[in-house]
Amino acid sequence: MKIIITGSLGHISKPLAKQLVEKGHAVSIISSNPDKQKDIEAMGATAAIGSIEDVSFLTKTFTDADAVYTMLPPFKFEENPGLDAREEARRLTTNYVAAIQKSGVKRVVHLSSIGAHTDKGNGLLAFHFVAEQVLQQLPADVAITFMRPVGFYYNLYQFMDIVKGEGFLKGFIGTFLTVRYYGLMGLLEGKKGLIVSNYGDQDKMPWVSPIDIATAISEELAIPLSGRKVRYVASEELTCNQIANTLGAAIGKPYLKWVTIGDKQMLDALIKFKLPLSLANDIVEMNASMRNGGILFEDYYKNKPALGKVKMNEFAEEFAVAYQSK
Repeated sequence: MKIIITGSLGHISKPLAKQLVEKGHAVSIISSNPDKQKDIEAMGATAAIGSIEDVSFLTKTFTDADAVYTMLPPFKFEENPGLDAREEARRLTTNYVAAIQKSGVKRVVHLSSIGAHTDKGNGLLAFHFVAEQVLQQLPADVAITFMRPVGFYYNLYQFMDIVKGEGFLKGFIGTFLTVRYYGLMGLLEGKKGLIVSNYGDQDKMPWVSPIDIATAISEELAIPLSGRKVRYVASEELTCNQIANTLGAAIGKPYLKWVTIGDKQMLDALIKFKLPLSLANDIVEMNASMRNGGILFEDYYKNKPALGKVKMNEFAEEFAVAYQSK
């Protein structure tokens, strides 16, 4: 099959491309960075250098493809804190729709997110609902799988500074607001041995490795499909305290705890650090939707997938290496 991958050599796109190349598919990877061309070609894939902002480029790249994997790039709130994530998702997904229709592609796998089943009560993640609705406008003969992964393990890296006691927002804007799913954060300046947010403690949550997401996407691309399908992807379900215990043991801090603060305290902290009120409210609502199996997870538990292979213990080893080298 000829398969087009968006997302350059990111956390999901790189292992996905590797898997597809190993299976003998002709893979093209879209990247806006010309410096990635050599690395892409070294994998046995073709580099398509251009931007998803350019519908003509997308159409040309998609033409004659058997399948396309689409995703939205991380939104760079650090450059534009007032960015409207919902409208940005609508705009970029509309580009995909135009290119898919003009190129004649009939098979699409789109990276969405847990929480995309609703635009109410899920805060910042509502932009994934918007993106799915735009793609639903494609003709019925275009088969679409909406991949809805849960919280990424690597979002936990955002806790590293507070666990070290180096401060709340060191790297916050550059890290938290450019990742896609949940976004985890600490809120107590200089408090070692704590992870803090407006969810935590015994709240049980599903987590996922990008490797398991890539494997699921690879499987979907090989499955004949007509119509539309939703597939959730998760690797392990753990309480926040279990996560803290696992990470703490890996970094030599077995006393590491994850404590919960109130929504107002969370909101006040975000405003203190000069986030726009609308964005701060979205973050607080998103986090609140995770508590006690909240609205964020309601559709996930109705359509619970088989869990993937990569467990938190494996990620904790990577976390410990990064922690010790920081």
